Amino acid sequence: MSILRRGLITTFLGVATFATLTTLAPLAHAQVAGAIGKPLSSPDLPTGTISVRVVAGTIANPVVGTDVTLLVNGTPRVARTDAAGRAQFPSLPAGAKVQAKVQTQDEGDKQDITSDEFELDPQMGSKVLLSTKPFVPMGGMAAGAAPFAGGAGGAGGGAGMPDPRTLSGQPRGEATDQPGTFTVRLTYDDLADKTSLAGVPVYLVGYKGDDTVSMFQQVSDAEGRAAFTGLDRTGSTSYFATAQMKRGGSKSIIDRLVSTPAVLDSRSGIRVIFSADKRDSNAPAIDDLDKLDTQDASLEAGKVRVVLVGVPEEGGKVELVAIRAGGAKRTIATQTITRAAPDPKEMQAQSQFEPKADMPPHAIRIQVHGGGVDENKPVGGVSVRLVPAAAAVPNADLSNVGAEQKTPDTGFYDTTNNEKGPIVAIITVNGKEMQSQPIDLSKAGGWLDIEAHWDKIGKLNAVFDATGVQPDEILYAQSTMFNNTLFRSAPFLPVADRGTKSTLFIVPRILFTFSWTSHIDDEFLAVGGKFQLKNNSWAPYIGKTGDGIIIPLPLNFKGARVGEQDQDDVAVSQGEGFRIGHPIPPGGKVFHAQFSMPIEAGKVHWSLDLPLGAFQSGMEIMQTPGMSVTSAASMHQEVATVAQGTYIVFPQISIAPKQSMVMTINDLPSQPAWKLWAPRVVGVVAILVMLGGLSLALYRGSTARSNERAARRTKLLDELVELEKGAQKSILGGATADQRRAQITSELEQLWVD
Repeated sequence: MSILRRGLITTFLGVATFATLTTLAPLAHAQVAGAIGKPLSSPDLPTGTISVRVVAGTIANPVVGTDVTLLVNGTPRVARTDAAGRAQFPSLPAGAKVQAKVQTQDEGDKQDITSDEFELDPQMGSKVLLSTKPFVPMGGMAAGAAPFAGGAGGAGGGAGMPDPRTLSGQPRGEATDQPGTFTVRLTYDDLADKTSLAGVPVYLVGYKGDDTVSMFQQVSDAEGRAAFTGLDRTGSTSYFATAQMKRGGSKSIIDRLVSTPAVLDSRSGIRVIFSADKRDSNAPAIDDLDKLDTQDASLEAGKVRVVLVGVPEEGGKVELVAIRAGGAKRTIATQTITRAAPDPKEMQAQSQFEPKADMPPHAIRIQVHGGGVDENKPVGGVSVRLVPAAAAVPNADLSNVGAEQKTPDTGFYDTTNNEKGPIVAIITVNGKEMQSQPIDLSKAGGWLDIEAHWDKIGKLNAVFDATGVQPDEILYAQSTMFNNTLFRSAPFLPVADRGTKSTLFIVPRILFTFSWTSHIDDEFLAVGGKFQLKNNSWAPYIGKTGDGIIIPLPLNFKGARVGEQDQDDVAVSQGEGFRIGHPIPPGGKVFHAQFSMPIEAGKVHWSLDLPLGAFQSGMEIMQTPGMSVTSAASMHQEVATVAQGTYIVFPQISIAPKQSMVMTINDLPSQPAWKLWAPRVVGVVAILVMLGGLSLALYRGSTARSNERAARRTKLLDELVELEKGAQKSILGGATADQRRAQITSELEQLWVD
């Protein structure tokens, strides 16, 4: 998708930005609030499919049976949320711009809650999360909410306190707790309940970055607390807590409670609330494992179905492992991967009503089409009932409301409905019941278009019999593929009265993604924006050297700088790039930074080694007159003009690991030639002047000394002549004259040599 449409403002450091989640959306627990309304690429959804999940303030509170509108290139499509709060929009056109919208649930003036507008991912589906109420992250409070007494471990009470079910399973940091401590507080949806909660087993599983697994068990005290101490504080281990609580008059209903993974640090401990339903509630069982892995209610008790998504190897093997407190493990069974029969109920459907001015009031044409994922043909035999919208409230029994009609082989039929108010269509395809959005036929008729798709090829899976699992054993599935790479599911505690679905994500463990904007700044190309490492594993990524994780920069980069908000754990490594000092938690790590590339002779030579590759990345370069970019054919270029200027855009950069991103930016502004040679000439002249002055000084000094030597020579010669004259007058001359003659001769020889 175009990086420009994701915001040019990301060029500058210090810009607030949401933390993008990966395909394992629940993992990035600390960043879910920031991801509201942001698209999340998801390999478990078909290309061209958008899944919109609607919640009321927290993941634990899905909004069921509400209409979600998806604007597709400006045209609305509507789908209704299911029991998990999800509305599916399949078979969207490639490259479409989309935006999801839902209304708040409050009575009175309803408001629209909208997502960002974004383009469809060309390689996989996408997920979007919307919340109809202020989101409550990490077991904390929505903005402006009053804190509750005692934190997660307190007895609760007081105005403004969130209900425990809203907070259940969401870890939060607690500065007053000893670092390396993980505390679980159990409750039956009432923190003020003083009834003893002693004796409930609570389990904590640790997934370390080196692929080792640990497990701990504690029993709750009378106040429902279980504390685990002495845990890893380096960020190298992600911890999952889980427990089961029985309720109902006969204590026969089991709520499975699960936390999203948490990574501890050296500054604080972690607390989490586990809340079952009310003690005497006979409502259906709660299964919080659904937050991490969508469950399959049709699985029989004692069965574990492991589903592989991504790019698994057919014919591979899956191992189901049980672990006890202390780390003792055993393999329950090893199964060969097989392809399951397609489940026609696993479908994605949407409906759209289009009023027609030329149709009389109360007239409606209903048409159903679709089929397999890649099909679009009429679908006959679909049951359709038109019922009053006022009666179609969540959990209402509408089985005997409205006359049933079935679509013929043509896939459509015409009918009338004389209800005075809005109606909804109840559609049953392949045994799965869905509802349309409300339809008003009072002023004019129209067409109700229903599109449904299902997978005609079953998923790869392995089914295990886990009836022999002990109550104190935690299970997880794992498989080794692609040169001994280990893939592991989230851990789970089996429930006696139902089966469990577990997913293995067979995708690269770590993906590097960047989103950069650049412009010319004097003699440099200034580059800045977002750097992201997506960790698609349930365990932290610790790198290969143990000395931090290097994010390379192009050769010959200059002046790198990390955004102020990220300087605690990211630093510049001179000559290499950026060094991340802490393990990458499940979900990933995002930071902002900038660097410069020198312009040499009007060009920037860009060579960036990518040991992790680059996944769905993008770069923009503000264009100057005459500028062009030479790059590999796989790096598709576009030109986009916005208020800030015209940009050369690389909207979709994907490069395999251990390859390089190479390009040349040509015809950039450079200094005039005289600005280059003039300083050099001035420098040479300055040096010559300095040398000339020195030579003159040396010359003057040398001349003076020469004159002195000449005068001395003359004087000595005159003296030598006088000595000779004296010798002629005195035949012997004397010893004193001889000595003096020798001295004069020696000095004259030296003066002559000099």
